[in-house]
Amino acid sequence: MKRISELIKVNDIRQWQRNDIITITAGTGTGKSYFIKNILYAFAKKQNKKILMLIHRTNCVNQFREEIIQDKKTDVIDIQTYQKLEFKELHNYEIFLHQYQYIVCDEFHYFMSDASFNKTTDISLNLILNTNATKIFMSATGNYVKNYIANYKHIETIDYTLPIEYKFNTLTFFNKDTTLEELAKEAIKTKEKIIFFIQSAKKAYELHLQFKDYSLFNCSKSNKEYYKKVDKKKISDMLSDEKFEGNMLITTTCMDAGINLIDTDIKHIVVDVKDVGSLIQCIGRKRIQGLNDYVNVYIKTINNKQLGGTETQLNKKIEMADYLRENDVKSFILKYPREYDKSNIVYDDPVEEDDKGTKKVNEMMYFKCKTDLVNIDIMKQLGDFGYCKYLANLFGFYDEDTGKYNYRVLEEEKGKDLLIHYLENIKGQKLFKDDKEELKKVFNKAGLKARTLGINTLNGWLKDLKINYIIENKMTSKIINSKKKNIRYWIVIE
Repeated sequence: MKRISELIKVNDIRQWQRNDIITITAGTGTGKSYFIKNILYAFAKKQNKKILMLIHRTNCVNQFREEIIQDKKTDVIDIQTYQKLEFKELHNYEIFLHQYQYIVCDEFHYFMSDASFNKTTDISLNLILNTNATKIFMSATGNYVKNYIANYKHIETIDYTLPIEYKFNTLTFFNKDTTLEELAKEAIKTKEKIIFFIQSAKKAYELHLQFKDYSLFNCSKSNKEYYKKVDKKKISDMLSDEKFEGNMLITTTCMDAGINLIDTDIKHIVVDVKDVGSLIQCIGRKRIQGLNDYVNVYIKTINNKQLGGTETQLNKKIEMADYLRENDVKSFILKYPREYDKSNIVYDDPVEEDDKGTKKVNEMMYFKCKTDLVNIDIMKQLGDFGYCKYLANLFGFYDEDTGKYNYRVLEEEKGKDLLIHYLENIKGQKLFKDDKEELKKVFNKAGLKARTLGINTLNGWLKDLKINYIIENKMTSKIINSKKKNIRYWIVIE
């Protein structure tokens, strides 16, 4: 695998000027941090220049700061969070960005991925873009922010890219929350390590409680309710050792980027996270070690109905922003009298020249919503299971030659096994009214949710699942009340 230090030479660094924006797009394990801590550090030290490293997760800050201290490189490299910059700007504290020759934005997808819930990511981005320094943006999933900078801000960038390869053993989707428990039990049984990334801290902690003797729980420090339940010592040890004890790590997306886990015993990663960029980052936390190392990935699916619901919510979220972008402030106030934008995309901003205020659109939050809408549209165009197909294509589980997707749906497989077992037991038998109803119930349990369960629907489902059985409709005669009557029945044949 090619590394960043092979892609970007010292001569490239010499060519960079203040106000240049450098983007580095590469996957985990390609040495992005190594490049900053060693190659750029040595160059900056020789030039008597300073580097500011900006990081968006507290766990990453702690891990990176410890490395810088141990390597005795604090003379050149300072570390801060994006959130600290945003806080200082909002509260009029002085910010000394001008003292740095290089501002490194680690995991710069933060500006957009966190914009779905953080209304200030645009503040730190604008501060950085407006600073007279060489800006270096690094991420595996920063393409959307690159598009924003290029097409929205109309700023040219110098781009370095390494192809990203996703090395999964299997890609599996699941629908039910109870599957989380089943996967945890299986990991305990096989003694293989498993990581759960769960968006909801509440859901993550409840899963941890069920398997407390086998699992380590982690969440963001900003979550006051659940962070007090985190074993800080064990988390610190994990970050230092780059591996965890026990069977399970159950964490929120506070560890979705910048953290490395180097442990060949980690065989499974389960992700219950909606944002695709964050989902990709979560999966990248385990570093694959050699040809014999692997990971199985499990993703909580989103069906097309849920995609439609999210689409409706997003359109509602940007409704007021759309109007403000097309009209003046007075028209906006007349359109929405005494209302405020619950999504926080439209916000009040002071106008210093005349001591008045105005209304503005948070362009990063707006762009995030628009990008999500485009992705949802792409997923819906893929037809049934659009979300699964979209991710399978992204991760290399789509065969262009055959047009087939090579992913599994966990509950569907279990339902299929149940159905095959039942059909095997009843094949060759004549199925009359009550037997037919029982058979339909088994199809329901297997996942068939059709409005009518006629024989054609059932046989179509068997064909779709590639189950080698067929139900035939036949007729026999019976004596009922001393009269001979013709009665239809079904029979299952292989």
